[in-house]
Amino acid sequence: MSFRHSPENTLSKRTSLGVGGEALRLHVPQSIAEFASLLKGFNDAGEFPFILGGGCNTLFPSQSFNRPVIHTVELNSIEVAGTRMRAQAGVRLETLMRTAIRNGLQGLEMFGGIPGTVGGAVAMNAGGSGFDFGQRISHLTVIDPQTGKPSNLDGRDVEWKYRSCELNGLIVAEAEFALKKEDPVLLQKKSVEFIRKKAENQPLAYLSAGCVFKNPPGKAAAKLIDDAGLKGMRVGSALVSPVHANFIVNADGAARSEDVLELIEKVREKVFEAFSVKLELEIVLAEESESEVVSSGAC
Repeated sequence: MSFRHSPENTLSKRTSLGVGGEALRLHVPQSIAEFASLLKGFNDAGEFPFILGGGCNTLFPSQSFNRPVIHTVELNSIEVAGTRMRAQAGVRLETLMRTAIRNGLQGLEMFGGIPGTVGGAVAMNAGGSGFDFGQRISHLTVIDPQTGKPSNLDGRDVEWKYRSCELNGLIVAEAEFALKKEDPVLLQKKSVEFIRKKAENQPLAYLSAGCVFKNPPGKAAAKLIDDAGLKGMRVGSALVSPVHANFIVNADGAARSEDVLELIEKVREKVFEAFSVKLELEIVLAEESESEVVSSGAC
């Protein structure tokens, strides 16, 4: 295929955890049409690319990564019409929220401080402060990798789950949000308060992939890890955060994927020994094996 490759292929620079080797086949589509062509081209070749959004909940191998990677960072257009907003998959959540506030639109102010993108936030139904992203979606534009053709989905027809959604193999290209009018000054105050609370309870000063584990039914993963006495546990440069036990941070910027994976398994083992609870991953592990198109999410 003759699509443009990015000159910057180091995946550690494209993820919030700061871990990852060289992407040997990295593509950065400049339009939804190019995105669709890439997806169809890989499908026709029998390959399954990894779709990288904000890279804020993704762990890549420290070695070179040969699986095709499509980074949606340049799909960053936003349109506002009345109380509706349309945003392409690569729009940063911070940009989305700021645009809504600036236009006096209520419904996205609680997603401040989540360093992901629209496509990733849809794929994992990102949440915060008691809200889920899917609650704000009115329509999605999705691409079928087999045909390369876009289609529209009503947000009410999507099966939204805890930190995931069911799109049956379709890839998010755009999302439309149904919002409400509100005073921008009030929205800004609310946003600042959400971000303040997040900063108090999360290790935002360190490289991390956000929450590592999903919350088990009726329980908080962070509390289970904390009660097991695992805050501060370390493997190499990977550290269970003393601030929020469900965060593994890259303590000095030198962590390897092997360090993070070993620490994840140690935490799982200790929590199961203490409470007989199996923790499920919330972060996405980017693997070389190709069985389906994988979209990373947003923490």
